[in-house]
Amino acid sequence: MTIRLLAFCSLLCLATPGGIAAQNVPDDTPIPAAPTTPSKPAAPTNSMIGPDDTVTIQALDADESSKTWRVSSSGDLDLPMIGKVHAAGLSTEQLEKTLDEGLKRYIRNPQVTVYVSDFRSQPMTIAGAVHRPGTYQIEDGKTLLSAVMLTGGPDASGPTLILTRSVLAGPIPLPGAHLDPGGEHSSVELKLKDVLDPSTPESNLGMKPGDVVSVAMKARLVYIMGEVSRPGAVELATQDSVSVMQVLAAAGGLTKVAAPGNTGIMRVNSQGLYEKFASINLKKVMTGKGEDRLLKPGDIIVVPSSNLKAYTQLAATAGLSAALSSGAYVLLARF
Repeated sequence: MTIRLLAFCSLLCLATPGGIAAQNVPDDTPIPAAPTTPSKPAAPTNSMIGPDDTVTIQALDADESSKTWRVSSSGDLDLPMIGKVHAAGLSTEQLEKTLDEGLKRYIRNPQVTVYVSDFRSQPMTIAGAVHRPGTYQIEDGKTLLSAVMLTGGPDASGPTLILTRSVLAGPIPLPGAHLDPGGEHSSVELKLKDVLDPSTPESNLGMKPGDVVSVAMKARLVYIMGEVSRPGAVELATQDSVSVMQVLAAAGGLTKVAAPGNTGIMRVNSQGLYEKFASINLKKVMTGKGEDRLLKPGDIIVVPSSNLKAYTQLAATAGLSAALSSGAYVLLARF
């Protein structure tokens, strides 16, 4: 009985993984790896293909087709073994499936990967106050913010931009979008500061082929004149208002002959003419005894001289308005 029991245990160990048989295998004996199938390259972002685009095709066991190809102006590809394929209007994933089917007549498992290596069929135009205005190609996932930054960003821009889109490309999914009188395009005016903020819906709006973005070129300016070190203007690039003290600091402070106690603030009236809107005692504000004021675009701070009591009257002349409208000022800062 004991002999039979020992024999049974020996057979059980031989049949069990990690048993006596496994322990008898030398440590340096190579263990053959399990056969593997060559892996398919990771598919890039699924992009839409158009005429004149360049696509790169990678197909296992099909070297003749594994190249970079230019889609014809009619939207076709003429490939070895497969023949003519209409690629325009297909996504890269759809073209992969089409080529897979075509190659299966010759190759058991072709495994095709396609990606657009050069876009030429999806133009967008960015104009106005940007560093490099022009026509750019839309890559998959391009947002309004990334499109503006392609140009190098805004350059002495105004507070807004306008996006115009063909109705054939679908609606603009933002509040305020409206159709033009002809019903062929929709447009929306957006605040530039919202477009430049990556957390807003405006900045993350997806671009479509044919979109036109126009960044406003008219700057919103607040002027400071008179007895300051550097008379000129500050631009409200990202803010809706600026304080008198911020403008005074940008102008380098007061001169020795300034009379800050009767500083005037001028604003355009309903007739389009500058008139004195308010007075402010800069001396008190600078010592913390007076209240600062917020200024609107177009406002003028006039710091009088102790030698010229009628300075604010001179500032209101038509000559001053003409000088400001012609750009005869020094840009001091942007806020």
